[in-house]
Amino acid sequence: MRGWLPGLALLLGATDVRAEVAPGATTSLQALFNQASQDAGDGKCAAALPVFAQLAEDRRVRAGSIPAGAIAVRRGSCLVATGSRDEGERSIRAGLPILEKADRGFDAEVVQAYLVLGELAEARWSHDEAVTAYTAALARRTGADRIQALMLRAKVRAFDAGPEALADVDEALALLAAMPKPDRMTQASFRTMRGRILMNRGANREALAELKQALDLSGGLTNRISLNQVAIRGDLAQAEMLNGNKDQARLYLAYTGAGRIEESPFLGGDVMEPPPCGAQTGLSPGDAAIVEFSIGDAGDVQAARTVYSRGNYEVAAAFARAVAQWHWRPEKLARVPAFYRVLSRIELRCSVAGGARPEVVAPIVERFDRWAEGQLHGEANLPGVGARLARLDAIAADGIAAGKPLRAIAALGTRGLSDPQPEGQLASLDRALALGPSAGLPAEIGNALTVLRGKAKRAVDRGNRVLESRSVVQDMLALASSSGIAADPLAQATVRLMAVPVVPPAAERELANATLAAVADDSRLAEHHPLRQLAMLQLANIAADARQFDRAQDWFRRTGLSEQQCALIGPQPAMRATGAGGEDYPAEALRMGFEGWVRLEYDISADGRAVASRPIVAYPPIVFAEAANGMARGFRFTTSYRPAGGEACSANQSTINFRLNR
Repeated sequence: MRGWLPGLALLLGATDVRAEVAPGATTSLQALFNQASQDAGDGKCAAALPVFAQLAEDRRVRAGSIPAGAIAVRRGSCLVATGSRDEGERSIRAGLPILEKADRGFDAEVVQAYLVLGELAEARWSHDEAVTAYTAALARRTGADRIQALMLRAKVRAFDAGPEALADVDEALALLAAMPKPDRMTQASFRTMRGRILMNRGANREALAELKQALDLSGGLTNRISLNQVAIRGDLAQAEMLNGNKDQARLYLAYTGAGRIEESPFLGGDVMEPPPCGAQTGLSPGDAAIVEFSIGDAGDVQAARTVYSRGNYEVAAAFARAVAQWHWRPEKLARVPAFYRVLSRIELRCSVAGGARPEVVAPIVERFDRWAEGQLHGEANLPGVGARLARLDAIAADGIAAGKPLRAIAALGTRGLSDPQPEGQLASLDRALALGPSAGLPAEIGNALTVLRGKAKRAVDRGNRVLESRSVVQDMLALASSSGIAADPLAQATVRLMAVPVVPPAAERELANATLAAVADDSRLAEHHPLRQLAMLQLANIAADARQFDRAQDWFRRTGLSEQQCALIGPQPAMRATGAGGEDYPAEALRMGFEGWVRLEYDISADGRAVASRPIVAYPPIVFAEAANGMARGFRFTTSYRPAGGEACSANQSTINFRLNR
């Protein structure tokens, strides 16, 4: 922002500019402009923004004038820096054409504005916009002043098939080589970028050579480590693995510290969903990526970037976009060294589940969401779980203060559905229900909140090791029979299904059959309503387990589902055994002290075996995925009835933790 300061001459003494400001106003406007620009240049945007806003509204600054353009650009950059990205971008784009037509004294400010626009485009994974912005910045730079923008443009182009990305890197390396004393870490950064581009193109041997040069430039393989050195060593580990050198790959990875800290930041992630395969993302099951990211103090991912993938930019962006939505509990994250929160990597593949199998509560959640959106109008649709929860808290508080209890209930209910922690869900839903009686809340929305509150309470009890018992089931069934819930077929069916375990004990089988049959036969719901289908599938399983195959076939037929459809929505079988033991810990990982985890995705055959397993998330990269995939062969689940013995369940997920005894 220091590059802005030469522009102060426009208000300090340039005759042609003074004519654009009302007589007698120059001194006061000049003082305001000077102070705001100085604050912005010093990074004190909170102080600068109110002054820039005042100047932008001042009629004495003529619209379209150079001062108006400078105010708009500087204000916009500060808005972006303080988190108001959309408003900031609009302000920059309003003022930038004015400054581009001014004298070349504004070149530094124009370049800085284009760099900000490029970073904003990158943040929304807009390839062409980012390249256009960085190209515009480069057009006003010569010599060594081009190096920064060349790196930024090469980073965006790293997954493109053409020669442009390597050309940007090679130009920067030539500019660095021409310097009397080029900075070695800057050279290492460009060698690293060159290695990544080559890896993404499958030129693995050449990539390895580039990355070894980067390692030498960064000081070699020592116990001293910086963020740049972590990135270089991580890339080297990937390149060695791609070249078939597994031991060397793990050695480089060990020198990053990944998988070797006591409090792994990834074991307790609250939201860590991989991207779905399919048209929504353009990803196929064969796509894989290494994504680098940082985590902020609130637990949200601050920045995510794919560093390796054999796909194009859209593939790389789809993986990074998924990681950008991850979230950790701040109090747990606080135990992780800050160094590892700033730069970490994960191995990722897409999920074939795609959210196809609904939870029992999915229909009633959909009912609540439709109502709540009419109250909130998208105001809480923010990226990042932490930011979303904070916004919902603010909306709820404002709704209560303004005498708008329905708006507060919508915010609190949505917060209960958004909070990854059962305790937070329960607290928010309790507050929403407490406001309901005097707020004129529609009965079906109150029922939805009551059902969701019951689910959250059950999760809290399980977390506190309160055992499931017949009394818990009876409590759920009593709720299902209460007057308000009983009159609501969707709410009643949801509670009844929540009350029945996947594998009911023999002593409770009769009660389970009666409860499930009440849902299956509830004609108030559509014939093939998902909840009726779920009840019928579970009844088929129970009948088959009792060797009543004719009855099982009848229940299955009534669902109206094919075996393939049934695999997507059926109740998930319960795991009976993992077949895993200490001998499954990879010997190389054990020897080098690695810890980590792998989330597997697999189908379950009707006889209870895991088939077609594949790792979809793994930490640290390249260490445990292969071992975890092999362990899935030992998984055993409860059997499920299928007339032709097909799949019982598709795209199930389990996480395998690899922990050392300490």
